[in-house]
Amino acid sequence: MKSLTKLGAVILPLVLLTACANTNMTEMAALKASVESAQSAADSALSAARNAQSTADTALRTANDAESTANSAQSTANSAQSSVDECCAKIDRMFEKAMSK
Repeated sequence: MKSLTKLGAVILPLVLLTACANTNMTEMAALKASVESAQSAADSALSAARNAQSTADTALRTANDAESTANSAQSTANSAQSSVDECCAKIDRMFEKAMSK
């Protein structure tokens, strides 16, 4: 009976350690799955951020091109206005000259 008690005393801690190890392995597997899921989500977020940055860069280039085109149009309009003003002044002078005769 004494040897059976000694054997039980040795086997019981081993059984408990094995059960704890299995529980730890299960927790580790769950933790690993959670970490892999988080990594996947982080990778997806990084990809989305890169796509957003690319879209923003394209929009900035388009806006800069539009600004350049608008500046060119403004310059052309200013030049045309200057020509119209000169023409109107010339017509006014001709009209005044014709009226004074």
